[in-house]
Amino acid sequence: MSDKFTKVPYNNPSLLPLGSYNIDVKEPIEIELKNNGSYGSEEEGKWSIINRFDLADGKEITIVDLVTLKKVLDKKGLYPELKEDETASLCQLSLVDNDLTIKGDVVKVTKSK
Repeated sequence: MSDKFTKVPYNNPSLLPLGSYNIDVKEPIEIELKNNGSYGSEEEGKWSIINRFDLADGKEITIVDLVTLKKVLDKKGLYPELKEDETASLCQLSLVDNDLTIKGDVVKVTKSK
C-alpha cells in the first residue's frame, strides 16, 4: 500500500516547519499492548501510558504520556523498522479496558519543489 499526497500546505496539523511537502504513506501501523506494565521484574521500570485522575471539583483529567509510549514501544521491540528517510506517524490511541491500540502510518516526507 502506498498513498501519495503532494504539495500539502504548511498549515497542516503537524509539527512540520512552514513549507509545502509531499507525503508518501508507505505502510499502516497497528500495535496492541497493555496500557501499563514494567520492564524486567515487577518492581523495575513500572510504566503507564494513559492515566485518569479525579480532580477535587468532581472533574476528571486524562493524561496521555507520549514519551513513555515511545520508550515502551522501543523497549518491547514494537516500534516499526524505519529506513533513513522514513518516520512513524502515530495518529490514534484507543484504550479499551487495559488494552491500548496504536494506529498510524510509516511515511516519507519530502519538501515539495
